[in-house]
Amino acid sequence: MSIALKNAVKILTDAVDAINKRFPIKWEDIINKPAIDITDFYTKEEIDKILIANNQLVSPDGTVWKPTIDNNGVVSWKKVIPNGQ
Repeated sequence: MSIALKNAVKILTDAVDAINKRFPIKWEDIINKPAIDITDFYTKEEIDKILIANNQLVSPDGTVWKPTIDNNGVVSWKKVIPNGQ
């Protein structure tokens, strides 16, 4: 499930919860309710991996570049060295 879809599901479930607190609704009375599968949500490790992948560039030769920002707001790209040096 994509992040956008998971966010939409969370917004919907939060809205149903807010409505339920104001006007008690029996979930059993709702027709065609979707099954919510907890295993569809991302783990912290999966989210970290996605964020790392989205905050870097890969050059045509496969070199990975990560952004850094200084206190003046200047963004520069730093080459990521696989062995961590």
